[in-house]
Amino acid sequence: MTDDTETTKPACDARATLLVTLTPDGTATNVARQRLLLRCMLSVGHAGPHVDPIHAEQWDAPAGANPTLLRQEEDPA
Repeated sequence: MTDDTETTKPACDARATLLVTLTPDGTATNVARQRLLLRCMLSVGHAGPHVDPIHAEQWDAPAGANPTLLRQEEDPA
């Protein structure tokens, strides 16, 4: 029996908050529809953007930052 911690690299674990917004018809105001907490699951020290495969999102941020990201979506009809 093997110990998985010997062969598995720890996750980067960088975090970000994604706010999904929409603009209701007849207004110029953005409304938050959903808030997602993202977590990078790549290995520590990875190259390139952080990736959250559960939410299919990626982002750039320096180490230790916890950015808030915005994504505008169309108002569902």
